[in-house]
Amino acid sequence: MQEIGFNIQRLKTKSAISVSKTDTEVDPAEALRTALRLGDSAIIVGEVRSKEAKVLYEAMRVGAAGNVVLGTIHADSAYAVWDRVVNDLGVPTTSFKATDLVVVARPIRFKGSLKRVRRIVEITEIKKHWNDDPSREGGLLDLMKYDAGKDTLELMEDNLKESELFKKIQKTSGLTINEIWAEIRLRGNAKLFLVEQRNELGLKPLLEADYTSKANNKLMLMREEMLEEEGKLDYDQLLGQWKNWVKTSLVPLVQKKTANK
Repeated sequence: MQEIGFNIQRLKTKSAISVSKTDTEVDPAEALRTALRLGDSAIIVGEVRSKEAKVLYEAMRVGAAGNVVLGTIHADSAYAVWDRVVNDLGVPTTSFKATDLVVVARPIRFKGSLKRVRRIVEITEIKKHWNDDPSREGGLLDLMKYDAGKDTLELMEDNLKESELFKKIQKTSGLTINEIWAEIRLRGNAKLFLVEQRNELGLKPLLEADYTSKANNKLMLMREEMLEEEGKLDYDQLLGQWKNWVKTSLVPLVQKKTANK
């Protein structure tokens, strides 16, 4: 990603089971504090499992200059994430409330098959008005749940009315709940189309960072142009125009560069 213009800094840290005392191995918590000093940045922490969890939530609470803060952790539900972070890793419950969403992925074996397929099985909002136990006090709000029978992630529409996160987005963006979901669907359908084109044409490089970033930028540019020219968005029309651009401009570009290798 650095080669295509992204300012990515990878901070390799000392293993949690390392016994080395050398100065070349950086403590995870210190690495995270270094990342916070880099300024206007998105922060992603992989394999949260030790004292760096407290620093991660420190970053979440200050907002990391308004950008996204993500962490991965081993747990099989939103409640299990809370239990692990608070009871095992020592993060205060008040700090855990800085979490907006927990996304759980899990391997699925369809109809008892030996083959395992990874799926997102739940997306849960962490509400802010509870004290001790989010499960007992209504602090966990499921927004989407996986249905193995349909192999789909189902939207829990009734729960949207209780979503504090969506109300926050409404206040800061001026969008209605329907418009927020239209924005989410627009991006989801765009990514799905790229995957379909990749599979249909056998064009593996189409999903690489260089081309997906071009596709994302073009979609946002076309969205902005439609909003400026028409004062509103027709999401179906916008998606159709973008798909046409992918077919007539992006795919030929990928095919040409692939052929020249």
